[in-house]
Amino acid sequence: VNTRRNLLIQNKRVGKSMEKLSSGLRINRAADDAAGMTIAENLRAQVIGLSRAVANSQDAISLMQTAEGALGEQHNVLQRMRYLAIQSANGTLTSRDRKALQDEVFQLIDELNRIAKTTSFNSINLLNGNVGALVSSDDPNKVSGIIVGNVGSGGTFSVAINAVGLGKLQVQNSQTFVTVTEAGEPLDASANTQLQSISRLQDFGVFAGGKDSVTLTLSSNVDNKIAQVQVFATDTLGELAHKISLAINDPDTTTDLGLASGKSDGAALVSISKVGLAPAGGSVGATSLMVTTPEPGSTVVFGGEPSLLTAFGFNQIQAPVQPVFSLTVIDIGEGKIATKNARVFGGRAGNLIRGVDISFRTTLDISISGSQVDSVGAYNISKIVPNSLPGPDGFVIQVSPRPLSFQIGPNHGNFINTQIGDMTAKSLGIEGLNISDQLLAQESIKPIDTAIDLVSAQRSTLGAVQNRLESTIANLSVANENLSASESQIRDLDFSEEMINFTSAQILNNSGTRFLAQANALSNNVLTLLQ
Repeated sequence: VNTRRNLLIQNKRVGKSMEKLSSGLRINRAADDAAGMTIAENLRAQVIGLSRAVANSQDAISLMQTAEGALGEQHNVLQRMRYLAIQSANGTLTSRDRKALQDEVFQLIDELNRIAKTTSFNSINLLNGNVGALVSSDDPNKVSGIIVGNVGSGGTFSVAINAVGLGKLQVQNSQTFVTVTEAGEPLDASANTQLQSISRLQDFGVFAGGKDSVTLTLSSNVDNKIAQVQVFATDTLGELAHKISLAINDPDTTTDLGLASGKSDGAALVSISKVGLAPAGGSVGATSLMVTTPEPGSTVVFGGEPSLLTAFGFNQIQAPVQPVFSLTVIDIGEGKIATKNARVFGGRAGNLIRGVDISFRTTLDISISGSQVDSVGAYNISKIVPNSLPGPDGFVIQVSPRPLSFQIGPNHGNFINTQIGDMTAKSLGIEGLNISDQLLAQESIKPIDTAIDLVSAQRSTLGAVQNRLESTIANLSVANENLSASESQIRDLDFSEEMINFTSAQILNNSGTRFLAQANALSNNVLTLLQ
């Protein structure tokens, strides 16, 4: 019985050794090493997680490279736009030349928007703001938020805007218009005088060669719209004034410049002025066109037929001055962000909401009076007044972050976040870029430089994150190697040691088998004696 018991023990030892040698594992079941199995499984989970985290980081780098490549092409587009703006700012070009340059700018702006809206990785749009933040306003036609950086935790904000400095309107005046009687005497033109009868237009051959019409264009530094006015030889001076006024602001069309859509009824944008040659108060005499740009700080420039521009000879008698606005931003969500106040020139304010610029039109809290006037030299121009509602205009802007989150570790919380801003032309501040005039082309260089800086900042952020991910991959690979070795040390079999155990168990098993046979033989000998 003792021999049989020992033989069974050795049979189990041989079976376990053969199981370990055939699988190559020291722990094949929990009974082999309960504590060791627990430790090994924990290490195995870490190793599997590290392997996946390395793959995640590599995928994240691919995404970053996709976005960075698209931003690099946007840089090329912006550099081309800057080149065209500098070219257009040169005095050797005609208005037709600048019109051709502006046409290319239109195409480049469209290309910027196409890149921003179509660049994607695994169907995730990268440059349209979807992986940065969502910004909404309760009145987007008046106030909007533009993502320019990391918005942090976002929030809901009350924005109060109040005009504290009304600025000045641009006022331009043409040369004086006269006709010549049959007797050769000059006679001041009037609203009913046909353009073909005005001596300046005759002197510069505006309608020479049988032309019955020419084109006058208007553009502004507010937008890149170009409004066209068809000027006929038979138009009266009054009809021309009306056409120019509608080109500046016509609520019934979208082909106008769209300036000051909220202007007061009755405010004259283009008038036929009759003033004396002396300062204000002189006798009524010389006739000219006076054009008022209905947004303070904004500029309207004329282009088109060169002879017509020369005949008009518009001269700026009052330069535009940007209005000053006071903005107050209050966190009405969680209330954790301190109230901020700022004064800004123009219609865009930064550093009041993290990662978001507040954009608004300069006519938000300002209107043009239809009855009150200011005197500029010998001329009376429409007066800028605060809007009819007392106090600031109030709005609500909500910012909701939507960062890209990359799981770069094997455990909960092992992730990094990054944001890619809205890279459309609107967010870059060049949606309305206008180089159709020499002055506007000079002014357009600055917003292009700002856009280049924004794209550079975003590319730098992506590059920094990519470098971090590459360091993360190196660190994860080292951790994966070490943890794999640790798991192997616990779980995997030491073949040399186990062969010794197997050989020992096999020898004892063979020996036990032989002695059990001897024990059985002894029993048979006893039976032989009984026969």
